[in-house]
Amino acid sequence: MRNHFLILAAMVLLTACVAIPAAPFPVSAPATPPPGETAVVQTIIDGDTIDVELNGRSYRVRYIGVDTPERGQPFYAEATQANRDMVAGQEVILVKDVSETDQYGRLLRYIYLPDGTFVNAELLRQGYAQIVTYPPDVAMQAEFQAIQTDARAAGRGLWAASDPAAPTGCVTCDRNAYNCSDFPTQSAAQACYDYCLTITGEDIHRLDGGGDGVVCESLP
Repeated sequence: MRNHFLILAAMVLLTACVAIPAAPFPVSAPATPPPGETAVVQTIIDGDTIDVELNGRSYRVRYIGVDTPERGQPFYAEATQANRDMVAGQEVILVKDVSETDQYGRLLRYIYLPDGTFVNAELLRQGYAQIVTYPPDVAMQAEFQAIQTDARAAGRGLWAASDPAAPTGCVTCDRNAYNCSDFPTQSAAQACYDYCLTITGEDIHRLDGGGDGVVCESLP
């Protein structure tokens, strides 16, 4: 009987020492894009503008909340290619904020791929776009600011330069330094406002009295 209990005890100890395989680490489900309209990309215009086919018609679409370099500016080609690599010929989900179109008749949309890739945000993350905010389309402003701050700190894309070229007459974004009267034209004031907004996330010079993203409207 004593031997029987010894054998039983040994079996219990042996069982306790056998490692039990851990449950597999849960794999995150693929991201799901928010509801929107499905379109097919026809043409890449530049880093933040595309033509799409939607419901049998062709539309030009401007990405909300981001601004990529214009033709002739540094990183224009890189930003355009980054956009092309993500969406050329692809099915995309167009998501509206508040406005339907801009002053040029372009649809204003956030762009998602079916796998959940948020194209606007990805351009910011890669450093090929800067935030630009035009109320009332501001739903993603805080998220975009955080992504840009990270890209800038990491020196990605256009942030690899020590400082992107500031607009003429816009020397500082560190303090409230300008009034509308300091700019010769509305476009010059707007360029400074947009530039400093990407750096600070706010209207540092208090140029946007109307709060609509369009500054110094009294200037020519």
